[in-house]
Amino acid sequence: MRSLRGKTAVITGAASGIGRALAQRLSRERMHLVLADVDRRPLRELASSLPGALAVPTDVSRMRDVE
Repeated sequence: MRSLRGKTAVITGAASGIGRALAQRLSRERMHLVLADVDRRPLRELASSLPGALAVPTDVSRMRDVE
């Protein structure tokens, strides 16, 4: 697999489930992460546990949140 180091991923639904697992995996690849979710507390907790991750509380069903 090609190196993902230094690349950026935007992950929606990052606070739990598949999104959380993906964020943790990509963090191990040294990627920059932008984590989005409506559930603020677990989103912040996840971002604080991953180096270089940015938490962005977002509801992707609301246009003003994603503009």
